[in-house]
Amino acid sequence: MSSDSDFPVLHRKCLGCPALGDLGRWYECVVCGTQITLCGPCFDLGKNRVSPKHKYYHPMRALYNKKMADIYFGGEVLVNGEAPQSFQCPFCDDMGFTAEELAVHVQEKHSNHPDASALIEILETMSNGYMGSFGGARAHHLAMEEQPLGGLQVPMDEEEDTKSTEIRCQEKSRGGLSYEVILAEPAPNVAVPKRPVTPGKNVSVEEIEQKLKAAEERRISLEAKKMADISTKLAKVDEATRKKDEITNEFITQTKEQLESKMEQHVEKREAIISDMKEKLKIHAQEIEKTRETLEQQKANEQKAIEEKLKIAQTLRDENIKKMLNRLKEHNTVKIAEIKSHQDQLETQKLEEKARIYENKLFAAEQNREKEIQKKIEKVQKLERRAELVRQNKAQTQDMDGQQNAIASSG
Repeated sequence: MSSDSDFPVLHRKCLGCPALGDLGRWYECVVCGTQITLCGPCFDLGKNRVSPKHKYYHPMRALYNKKMADIYFGGEVLVNGEAPQSFQCPFCDDMGFTAEELAVHVQEKHSNHPDASALIEILETMSNGYMGSFGGARAHHLAMEEQPLGGLQVPMDEEEDTKSTEIRCQEKSRGGLSYEVILAEPAPNVAVPKRPVTPGKNVSVEEIEQKLKAAEERRISLEAKKMADISTKLAKVDEATRKKDEITNEFITQTKEQLESKMEQHVEKREAIISDMKEKLKIHAQEIEKTRETLEQQKANEQKAIEEKLKIAQTLRDENIKKMLNRLKEHNTVKIAEIKSHQDQLETQKLEEKARIYENKLFAAEQNREKEIQKKIEKVQKLERRAELVRQNKAQTQDMDGQQNAIASSG
């Protein structure tokens, strides 16, 4: 039976989803260790992604907490504190192999694959129990009739020899084990086992038939034992499936009840909120109606007051207009005479001013005309003097021409 000490509470971070803490059922890479950790649902959905360090053929081992181990294995005896492991071939996707069986399968079916040698080396290391360099995996049990002694598997035939042999186990690193084997002194009176006698030619047919019959019986018993083991395991798997279905159904039922209760509470809260809002809106509508009536009453009162004020103002305006008209009638006779006399004075002043302006303009025009006439006379005198000079110059030129002609004729 498994104990709580076989399942320490481990906190892990899933690489495929935000899950963090006690994952219940999770998977870790045998080679990369806790660097590649996936929770059960993510591993089932195929989120095991490869990387330059984490290869596609790296085996992934399943780990369980106490609750999940009880569900899946129903208190089955664990091997070295671990649940039985089943691996899948990365090359042909066949499932249900142990580490040893997977190594044999790869050697027989996929020996030509380029990654077969690397996978076989990992599987042999897993089978031999030296998993310190591969993330701290424990050694798997052999499929032989062996008994654990000090963390090491020892065959049944060598049980007497191991009584005089001391085996010390020490955990050197996280997940790794180192062994120190101290052999005892040889016993003096120990009978040396004799070799089995090789059957000679004298073996009878009956002995051969008996041996074959015994071998057949052993084979049948082994097959029966294997079938019994398989049926037991299938029964445990069915039980685990049943428990899982029960837990799932219970979870679904509880979740459904919780959701229904929450929905009922939500509906009740919603109805309460709606009724409260309706009540508040009703009160608000009543207040609005009261305010509207009050405003209409105030408006009617103010309208009446304004009409009264307008009537009073109209009567005052009419009285003021009458008074102003009477004053204007009294004032018009005197004021009109004063205005007329003033206008006459202004017109006489304007006429006198215009006459002075016209006289000044006529005087200035007369002076300008005289200046123009004087200018023209001076121009005519200049022209006459210039004509006189021209005539004199012409007469002189004629006299000089006559003299020259006379000299020319005499010569």
